[in-house]
Amino acid sequence: MSRVVAATEQEAEHRLLLELAKEAFTKQVAKRVRPLSRGFVERWMKGELWLYPDVVQHHATELRAYKPVVLEVLHATTVEEMLDICRRTRPDLTYLWHDPAARTKLTKEIDEAVKAVEAL
Repeated sequence: MSRVVAATEQEAEHRLLLELAKEAFTKQVAKRVRPLSRGFVERWMKGELWLYPDVVQHHATELRAYKPVVLEVLHATTVEEMLDICRRTRPDLTYLWHDPAARTKLTKEIDEAVKAVEAL
């Protein structure tokens, strides 16, 4: 019976950690989007700039320590969820977040972020 209890506790801890990671991810996206200018977003959508390398560089220790959970969050987060974060954070740029190029770029950002975290 103690194995069942331990497994249940581990599962509950994992769900809690996953919820915290998802919340941290949402806050990190908002933090990165908040200071962006319209011109920067336009250049970003054209593929001239990337956002994920800065996050990976500044948070490498945490990403390495929680790598499985980080990867799970990255795989589970949809582009539409990220665009919603962007729209809420910078409603003045909503017309850019609705541009198909933003969806394409965020898809690439997630793919590249996954590769970067896996490489840690």
